Amino acid sequence: MKVKAIVFDFDGVLADSFEHLYGLNKEAMAKIGIKLSKIMYRDFFIDNYHSGVRKFIKSDAAYGKFSEFRHQNFGKYYSAVKLFPGMPGFVEKISRAFALAVVSSGESRWINKLFAGAKIKGCFYFVGAGDNQDKRKQINLALERLKISPQEAAMVSDTCGDLELAKKLGLKAIGVSWGFHSPKELRLINPDFIARNLPQLYSYLSP
Repeated sequence: MKVKAIVFDFDGVLADSFEHLYGLNKEAMAKIGIKLSKIMYRDFFIDNYHSGVRKFIKSDAAYGKFSEFRHQNFGKYYSAVKLFPGMPGFVEKISRAFALAVVSSGESRWINKLFAGAKIKGCFYFVGAGDNQDKRKQINLALERLKISPQEAAMVSDTCGDLELAKKLGLKAIGVSWGFHSPKELRLINPDFIARNLPQLYSYLSP
């Protein structure tokens, strides 16, 4: 079945945000006495980020303190995040052939702000994001808004958890090598394709 829509993860795919988000999570973990390494942080995305963090932090009180700090300080770290070089032009070009959506565990106001600054906000039909949001629900809502079936959509992500979810839901799973997980890690999920740069991604997606 022909792909009609592309669902993008945001952080690590469209936005160069790893160092900023790692810094935020590292400081939030420090507030509850945990030293967070980059490897530990990346491991949260092997599954869903929020469920990964929740399983890691056993105490309800500690998790509440972590979440509160993360929410209150999100803008402090995220305000410096930028889209990857060449991304606005890529999005504009790919939007001529597909309906586009974004699902993210981040905050929609910052995503929309970056899109508005790059003048590509109008390229996306749906932006689903927010703390503790279930990506399964976000993806299903995006497909509902776009009025298409999972088999008519592809998901582009940099994490194993997202790609595994996409496959379970019936979407084509496309990995990118410039984000949170390495190509070696992504290959464990056996995605349909792994792009190493934007031209390669565009070439694969082009109808």
